[in-house]
Amino acid sequence: MLLLAACTPTPPPANTPTSQEPQDVAEFGHVHDVQVDPVDHTILVATHTGVWTMPGPFGDEPVQPQRAGTGRQDTMGMTLAVDGTVYASGHPAPGEQTDLKAPNLGLVRSTDGAATWEQVSLAGEVDFHALSTATTDTGALRVVGLDSATSRLLISDDSGATWTPGATVPARDVHVMDADPDTVVATTPTGLQLSHDAGQTFTPDRDAPALVLVEAGLGSELIGLDTNGTVWTSTPGLDRWTAHGAAPGQVQAMTYVPDDSPGNQPWILIVTDIGLFTSRDLGASWDPVLGQETG
Repeated sequence: MLLLAACTPTPPPANTPTSQEPQDVAEFGHVHDVQVDPVDHTILVATHTGVWTMPGPFGDEPVQPQRAGTGRQDTMGMTLAVDGTVYASGHPAPGEQTDLKAPNLGLVRSTDGAATWEQVSLAGEVDFHALSTATTDTGALRVVGLDSATSRLLISDDSGATWTPGATVPARDVHVMDADPDTVVATTPTGLQLSHDAGQTFTPDRDAPALVLVEAGLGSELIGLDTNGTVWTSTPGLDRWTAHGAAPGQVQAMTYVPDDSPGNQPWILIVTDIGLFTSRDLGASWDPVLGQETG
């Protein structure tokens, strides 16, 4: 047996970046999704080379991205359930899972912050480019995914084990409302569309702004970004919309953290071509998490 211990390089200190850790958002490549753990506010970034994590953005220490586990899968869609379970989809890393009928991950999940993954369903069949979850009145976890090959929604009421086909909608983003899991919101090239039957049918909301990304706000409100990066919020009935501040750079992904506990405020996290930013005032000002100052 050949022993290599004497030649093994000393690992860098824990706070020292390695050559594989992005020092700038451009090193991520294109970001498909971003999520925030509801418990500790860990940031998860879905990229072409796996999922990267960063500590919550409001600490005193510099934020340094770390690869979650060793996975390098092309993570095209990602969402977090209320218990922190990560659900994702996309394509295997080059040279991995070559036995699949098609290079599609189907639905996978992680219970350790994207460090390891287990297959749930649809391996080799589906590549979800958008995923969203909500808890139904019966306590079941509803998962809604957008099949990138067909633009058809697939709906599961058993945490992704089995699926029912829904409507075909050319969506960029889909979101299931936590306050009413039968309401599904889709952003499309022709405007916002709404479903009130769990994704089986959709109707255009002609009064809504042309949103690209959308999330549930507090209660039954919506918050989203339009094609120009402007932040919009709706009233609970979605009958009135208000424009707020604008995002710096070209937005790639967004999430909203409805933290209204004592001493805290809800906040937006976005990924753009120039960095990761947070805002506690609906886009009136932005604080950099990773990337350049906005001035």
